[in-house]
Amino acid sequence: MIKSVTVTLLLAAAAMIAAAPAKAGVGLAVGVTSNPGDGIAIGYAYNYDDEKEAAATAIDECRNYKEAPQANRQCRLIGTLKNGCLAAAFDPKSDSSGMGWALHRDREAAEARALSDCRAAAPSSRKEFCRVDISKCDGDPPIKKR
Repeated sequence: MIKSVTVTLLLAAAAMIAAAPAKAGVGLAVGVTSNPGDGIAIGYAYNYDDEKEAAATAIDECRNYKEAPQANRQCRLIGTLKNGCLAAAFDPKSDSSGMGWALHRDREAAEARALSDCRAAAPSSRKEFCRVDISKCDGDPPIKKR
């Protein structure tokens, strides 16, 4: 009886582990110009099999970001991280310099850094308007590639 319960528990544990989403790579790319009115181009990837693939996708998305055609020509990879999170914060005013982004092992730290950087870059009258606009971690839905 004990052997039967042990085997059942082991099989149940194995099934739960197999059903859990695999963690993978995140990547973040950003393009900005010296003119805040040009906007910001951003590309990101999460749930990728490796960091190289996440980096390539993030750069590609940034360069194809149509809402900021001047900025998308300036896209650069910010970084990649295995089993991590990315966040970006912005002041919604179109000509504000308030923007920040971060990669970190946990969501809260990535969001806090992005928000802090946004407030540091924003004009003093706009610091309070910075908000986290993008926050993604490996394992977030959708699990399939973006």
